[in-house]
Amino acid sequence: MRMAVAFAIDTTMKLFKTILVSAATVANAYVPPHMELPESWRDVSTAALTPLGFQSVSETVLGGNDNGSPVIVGSSCTTTTEATREHGGMYGSIAFVVRRPALCREEGRALADLAARDDKPLDGFGIFGVVKEVGVDDEGLADFQRDFFPFPLYKDEENTFYQALGSRKLTISTWNPFKMFRGIRNIYKRLGKKNISGNLKGEGLVQGGIVIFDSLGARYAYREETGMEVPIDDIIAVVRHIRSEADQIQ
Repeated sequence: MRMAVAFAIDTTMKLFKTILVSAATVANAYVPPHMELPESWRDVSTAALTPLGFQSVSETVLGGNDNGSPVIVGSSCTTTTEATREHGGMYGSIAFVVRRPALCREEGRALADLAARDDKPLDGFGIFGVVKEVGVDDEGLADFQRDFFPFPLYKDEENTFYQALGSRKLTISTWNPFKMFRGIRNIYKRLGKKNISGNLKGEGLVQGGIVIFDSLGARYAYREETGMEVPIDDIIAVVRHIRSEADQIQ
């Protein structure tokens, strides 16, 4: 009798463990459909990217730029493959494709905060950013990297990332003046609570997004939704999926 009870308990525990492992596997395998690469996607591995650096105000003054504004220093052009290799982790890398630095501060901070979390949800992934222009609001760009997105930045010389994401233009979801006012008010309230402000300098119509790479190339992408916050849970789901795939291969 005791042996039968012990056997039943042991079998039940094994079954329970199997169910837990299966549930964890399913959870790690789930990726929200909207995070799949869009139909517009094209290979960005050879995209021409120029690494950007910023001289301090004192350096610009010493260098003869007496207006005190930051100067962007671009080094020799590289490619996405090289950028992901340089800034990638064990499992891959995440590229933030910026629509306009002064208006993407909330998204930049969200990614920075996610990377800094104690539970390390992005462990094994590097992060870098891509912008479409320089020389328009260099001060805002420098502020963006210093205060909101403290990761390497590159200029997409041919807007390859933006084209791969569909070259989607900023759209208005409704022409109802009351809904428009309410939507804009809610956005400003949200940004105000986070102590985030911005400006309208530079091209801001072509939207960006977030591209997630594994060790072989681009795997998933989030296309920016006007006025919406970054889908943190969806990004974590993608990262877990890629990490789980890699761990199963090893």
